Amino acid sequence: MPGRRVEVLGADDRRITLLLEGYPIAFGNALRRLALSDVPTMAVDFAYFYDNNTGVHDEIIAHRLGLVVLKSDEALRKYRSPEECRGAHEGDRSCYVELILEDEVPEDADTGKYVKAGQLRSSDPDVTPVYPETPIVYLAPGQRVHIVAYARLGRGSEHGKWSPASISVLRYTPVIHYNSKAAGPECLECVEAYPEVRRLLESGGSGSVEMPHLKRTGGLLYCAEEACRGALEVEFDSSKLILEVESTGALRPERIVFEAARRLEERARRLLEELEKLGGEAE
Repeated sequence: MPGRRVEVLGADDRRITLLLEGYPIAFGNALRRLALSDVPTMAVDFAYFYDNNTGVHDEIIAHRLGLVVLKSDEALRKYRSPEECRGAHEGDRSCYVELILEDEVPEDADTGKYVKAGQLRSSDPDVTPVYPETPIVYLAPGQRVHIVAYARLGRGSEHGKWSPASISVLRYTPVIHYNSKAAGPECLECVEAYPEVRRLLESGGSGSVEMPHLKRTGGLLYCAEEACRGALEVEFDSSKLILEVESTGALRPERIVFEAARRLEERARRLLEELEKLGGEAE
C-alpha cells in the first residue's frame, strides 16, 4: 500500500519491535490490544486432586498450575478454538491436553523438596512448561500430591493466564531537534543518561534525528524544557508508530503479532458481512 510500510526494528526469542509507518493510530492500538487479549494460548483450565496432604490448599495449587506457561505454537494448529471447545468434556483430545503431577517424599527423608513444573507429564509433547523450574508446591517428609490437570486454548480476554504477551505497547517515534551551539555544560550534564542525544549536542552542528529506539523520554523532555532551552526539542511523530510485544514464552513474538493481525482481519471481515446484510456497500 503506497505510503505505508512495516519494518522490523528488532527481534529475538522473547521480544519483537516493529515500525508501522503511515498506519492509523487506531490500527496500531488494535494490534496492541489483540496481542494481549485475543491471541489464544494453552493454559490449565481445571484440575482434579486425588491426593494432597501438603500445607497448601488445593485451590492455591490449582491457581499455580493455571499460571504455568505452556508451549503453544503447535497447539494453535492441533487444537480447536476456545469457542469450539465450549462445553467439551476433558476427554476430548481435540480440545484438552492432560497434565499429570505426582510426587511424594518418604516420611523418613531428612529434607523435603519442591515439586516443579517440569515434573508435569503431558499427553502432548508439544504442550509442556516453558519454564520447567517454576515451583508448584513444597513437599515435606511424609507429604504427597497427585493431580490431573487439563489445559485448553483460551484468550486473555477470558483470563490473564491465557495472554501470550507480558508487554504490548504502542508509542510514537521520537524526533530530536538539536542545536549544539546553544548547548551549555548544564544541558550536557542533564542529558548524560541519553548518550546518543549528548553526542548530537557535542557534534557542533544542528538538525533533526529520528530515534525510534529511544524509550524513556520523560527525562529528556525535562532537559529540553529546563536545562537545554534553545538547544534541544523533543517531538513525537504519530505517523510512525512503534509496536513492541514481549512474549511470555508460550508463543514466539512474531507469531503473536501475526495472529493478532489475523484476528483483526477476521473481525473487519465479519463487520463487512453484517453491513452487507443490511444493504450496505463494502468498499
